[in-house]
Amino acid sequence: MKFAVAKSALFEALQRMISIIPTKTTIPILTNILFELEKSRLSLTGTDLEVSILTSQEVLGERDGKAAFPAKKLFDLIRELPDTPLAFDADGGNRLTIKTEKGQYKISGESSDDYPHIAAEEHALSFSYAPATFLKMVEKTIFAVSSDELRTTLMGVMLDLRPNELRMVATDGHRLSKIQDLNFSYAGEATQVIMPVKALQLLSRNIGAAKEMNLAISRDHLTFKLGATTIYSKVINGQYPAYERVIPSDNNMTMHVERDLLSAAVRRSSIFASQHTHQVRWSLEPNALTVVAEDVEAGGNSRETIPVEYSGDSMEIGYNANYVLEIMRHLDAEHAVFKLKDGGSAAIIEPLTPPEGLNFMMLLMPIRLNE
Repeated sequence: MKFAVAKSALFEALQRMISIIPTKTTIPILTNILFELEKSRLSLTGTDLEVSILTSQEVLGERDGKAAFPAKKLFDLIRELPDTPLAFDADGGNRLTIKTEKGQYKISGESSDDYPHIAAEEHALSFSYAPATFLKMVEKTIFAVSSDELRTTLMGVMLDLRPNELRMVATDGHRLSKIQDLNFSYAGEATQVIMPVKALQLLSRNIGAAKEMNLAISRDHLTFKLGATTIYSKVINGQYPAYERVIPSDNNMTMHVERDLLSAAVRRSSIFASQHTHQVRWSLEPNALTVVAEDVEAGGNSRETIPVEYSGDSMEIGYNANYVLEIMRHLDAEHAVFKLKDGGSAAIIEPLTPPEGLNFMMLLMPIRLNE
């Protein structure tokens, strides 16, 4: 295998795929990236057997071939080289020589025969979707994914396809985020699939300036196609919880508040909250919200009142300050709308101005107030 390529083009490809290459594994070949050259087309493959990425680019090819080379060493070297043309030459023993105008570097590789074959299942359905919108929906939900390995179905974002609707949902049992595209043109059967976080993170790094994305769904796999790059991922098997049952429909008291004002007050209060529960107490009265925090062990406390638009009954609610702050960060609006029922019920939080073309809501469970 022999070819020449610009450093910047190759490094960009390696940078997008290096994150899924395992550094510690019982299958050493997985620490490599597979290089395949056919005429002037160089294809690169990386995988951890759960998620795989294939990307290709045009190079000045001289001799076809394929071999696997250690990803980290190659990545570190290419990163440090100047932005000049690089000459790659791999012999029959999978020994790679990289030459620049002033340097020569040799790396030992592995046979391509030992590299896992990446094969996708025949998909049951596929559709095209605007990558920027898909990424926005992922960003609005992925923060609420659970990290509890005992609840594997909650460790991904659920993609829920319905007639003329695409929605994404994530929850960890304490908060929930749901976003809907009601302008999605879809006439197939209702389908749910749980997308792993790792695959979505890899997708976000590879979307770049892509104008179109094709998503294919099969029984056990997802396939994302973005121009010259394809991402394969196993799905998370299992039944996603009936999340609609926990979304209240009778929260008839509404509080409007400036997002930044609330975030600042909660952030200051969190300094005085228990480091175990992160609890802040909200005392809500007409047109005023008082945020109180106390750390009994450390002996500190805080109290701060901010103006809100609220005309309902007085109530006290306990929340995890970190969850409140994270929800506010994902709101992307100057004003937040809290729909409440009482101190023991979940709150629905929405942006006063939703993202264009999308319906977006989050749910936050209260925590028991310390007496």
